[in-house]
Amino acid sequence: MDVPVLHTPSPSSSTSGGISGDELSDSSSSLPSSFISAQNYITIKEGCQSVFTIEELSEAVNRCKELVLDSEECSEERKWLVRRLIELRHRLQQAKDAEVDKDNSDTSETQVLLGHHFKLEYNPTSTKKRYCDRCCGMIWNVIQSWYRCADCQYKCHVKCLEQTSRVCAHLIASENPHYEPNICPEVGLADQSYRCYECCTHITFKNSLVEARLCDYTGRYYCPSCHWNTQAVIPARVVKNWDFELRPVSRASYQLLRHTRSRPIITLNPHLYNLVGELASIKNMREELSRMKHYIATCRFALESGVLMKELEWRHHLVHDTEVFSLNDLIEINAGVLVDKLKSVHSLLMKHIKEDCKVCQGRGYICEHCDDKAIIFPFDMSMYTCPKCNYVQHRVCWIRKQLCPKCCRKEKKEKEAVS
Repeated sequence: MDVPVLHTPSPSSSTSGGISGDELSDSSSSLPSSFISAQNYITIKEGCQSVFTIEELSEAVNRCKELVLDSEECSEERKWLVRRLIELRHRLQQAKDAEVDKDNSDTSETQVLLGHHFKLEYNPTSTKKRYCDRCCGMIWNVIQSWYRCADCQYKCHVKCLEQTSRVCAHLIASENPHYEPNICPEVGLADQSYRCYECCTHITFKNSLVEARLCDYTGRYYCPSCHWNTQAVIPARVVKNWDFELRPVSRASYQLLRHTRSRPIITLNPHLYNLVGELASIKNMREELSRMKHYIATCRFALESGVLMKELEWRHHLVHDTEVFSLNDLIEINAGVLVDKLKSVHSLLMKHIKEDCKVCQGRGYICEHCDDKAIIFPFDMSMYTCPKCNYVQHRVCWIRKQLCPKCCRKEKKEKEAVS
């Protein structure tokens, strides 16, 4: 499984230690080609203005096209990637026309940097405290303008914009839409050359002013400016140990986890269904809901009212899939909230199909093996659906007879037609 890897700036690309933005751009061109892979090409190139040649921009456009085609149709992810493709094409056209002017940029417009889409903000009446994600200083709303990323909510002073070294969480999630599968994969501070994993500031365990702080999600060490001891639920601990204890993570990891919190990208270990009773109950309800949707989606009364369709589209992945979860789903299951909500949706749809709607009732089945003339439906757990013809019968009747009446009639007709 692919793992989202947060970009590690090389020492030459660090903005710490008095390195200017121009020096950053020039030094970035020395990145080895082996460091730039298909997975992180757009991420790396976004921060290296001086290496935006026509060939490299064309490669970035092609990579972005692949990401668009791999994304789900009509999803928010595809819309975001299409917007990014337009931006890359615009830059390619600028490079071809030689009309790029880096010295006279209008700070009032949207600034694109490292995947961020920065917009200038100014709200002097706001009393909410905000802190710069780059220098950790307070943003004074009354007298200061500041930038906010429209995608990951990264905030910084105007003066700190060019020193930004953190890749946008939306871009990371788009290029590699999977969580870190291992629990705190610590590699050691020596492997990081005693530098912060994000901004490359020198860090050590001895100096308390620039102490090394471990991120429980990535297993990497950060400086206090990039790691505020913000706590979050770690997906790997949930999937492997059903552990929801909050643990300290870096700002980059926190923004990534917050951004992907509602994305259905978690597949649970099958053993968890036996250990956690709520998961088994939810799995059964999801399987029944996935069969009910075929009745609701084709019922004109349900379409006209719109109420049932709204319930059907609530957390689309829970109703239309039975395997994947979002991190928010698992947190709500542990809190006992999601089970009650699913039960209410399940009861509402069940009542419409079995009691309120004559059209849906007419699409039910009657078991031909027994004298019970009650209408049965494929979403009932006590029923068996033939995998060949989708005929529905009582499970106990099928176990006793081990044959499908509809398939038998079909085979008989085929034999008669041949003879």
